[in-house]
Amino acid sequence: KNPKQRRMSDLPAEVVADILSRLPVKTLLRFRCVSKPWCALIDSPDFIKSHLKRSIETKNNQSLILRTRELYSVDFDSLDNAVELDHPFKNDNYGPEVLGSCNGLLCLSNIDDDIVLWNPSTRKHRKLPVSPIEFPYEYCFCQFIVYGFGHDVVNDDYKVVRMVQSYGQGYYSFDSEVKVYDLKSNSWRRIQDFPHYLRYKRANGILASGALHWVVTRKLESEANLIAAFDLGVEEYRLVPQPKYHDKKFQMR
Repeated sequence: KNPKQRRMSDLPAEVVADILSRLPVKTLLRFRCVSKPWCALIDSPDFIKSHLKRSIETKNNQSLILRTRELYSVDFDSLDNAVELDHPFKNDNYGPEVLGSCNGLLCLSNIDDDIVLWNPSTRKHRKLPVSPIEFPYEYCFCQFIVYGFGHDVVNDDYKVVRMVQSYGQGYYSFDSEVKVYDLKSNSWRRIQDFPHYLRYKRANGILASGALHWVVTRKLESEANLIAAFDLGVEEYRLVPQPKYHDKKFQMR
């Protein structure tokens, strides 16, 4: 057979996998229909990890999610072409809230506090089970709920963190509740309470270096802002050292 006429099926499996790992997700979804072996390869966990690793290293196929009442996707290569996304809360009267994003996945919620993990590329999603807030009645005078979403590289799992802080009458009493959802177990569990006061009551956690970060204070009425981190791997809280600010008017938000 002429080498120039060789088909993809004649190539070694590892070569085919390497070629496919360089393609955009939308192309791979179409290629799943080529054959059963290709479909099995593209759907395999090892290939998905390899494709994600290459995309992160090469910074290819990057897009920006824009939120108004709806969600739009914009490729970095064509910022003037926004595409409306068909998200799981499309039929709701109010737009979704983006609680976090990681490795191409979005954590969304709606006005009814339903939460889903959604892959915009494959359009697959998982609705999280409901986990009630377990505060006693006297701590329901004022309540704030923030979330965080990220990847636990230690256990290779995706986690959603829900942090609730409630105050009694006159803000003199205070309590907190923190629960973690694990994608692998599809369940919530309560962990150690958060030891700081959230500075901004609608600010969800910012993911960086395997940890979620919030702006906090040590005391309820303190003006000194700190950065607290929650490590998704070991599930421990810590304070993050801040840079030296040369501008005294600088405000951390």
